[in-house]
Amino acid sequence: MTVNHLEIRISITYFGIELNVLKRTVALFLETLPTPNITKIHSEDWLTFVYDGLGLANINIDHRYLLLKNLTMPTYCFKAKHVFYDKRISNHSLDQFLNRISLGIDELYITFSPWDGYIHTIPIDKTAFPHRRYKFGIQLMIYCNDTNSEKKQMRWLNEIYSTIYRDSTKHSYINYMDRDVPNWMDYYYNTHQQRLHNLKYIYDKNNRFYFEKTIK
Repeated sequence: MTVNHLEIRISITYFGIELNVLKRTVALFLETLPTPNITKIHSEDWLTFVYDGLGLANINIDHRYLLLKNLTMPTYCFKAKHVFYDKRISNHSLDQFLNRISLGIDELYITFSPWDGYIHTIPIDKTAFPHRRYKFGIQLMIYCNDTNSEKKQMRWLNEIYSTIYRDSTKHSYINYMDRDVPNWMDYYYNTHQQRLHNLKYIYDKNNRFYFEKTIK
């Protein structure tokens, strides 16, 4: 969801091949909203989707090559915050959340990810993935326009995040990287820290698959 003073833009992303499932889900969702001015459907492979989302898609580049060679491309300056929930957000927190958004100085990208369904049917100790008992996740993201407004944008983002943090689980998935998170091992890996350490030692002893705040 993209929110600014002119419009609200909602993007629904589906990973899979059963498009009928997507259509049924979207139809139920759209029934709760006003009729949109424009509706578009677009499909692409995963890596192109990632780079396209960053505004870096290029039909002349094989993104699979970049991945296999451990290469990367320049990205935009942005900041994101994410957190999981196992219960509804209180009305008080939502009121504060909307109030802070209304004081915005630029665009804010909001991603709401349902996190139940099949993920929830697998026991939490069955795999090394610890985030199975949550109901949904919320990600907030801003893009920094220039160095002069960066501090204001960061402060605005943190103020919005603080309004919904107290009702959260205080945990997130490592793919939603945030350098400002204290005690990040617990924040990202929760109860599975030692198990993930053991798996890392077995399958990636030399730390070939490395990224910031990864298991070592």
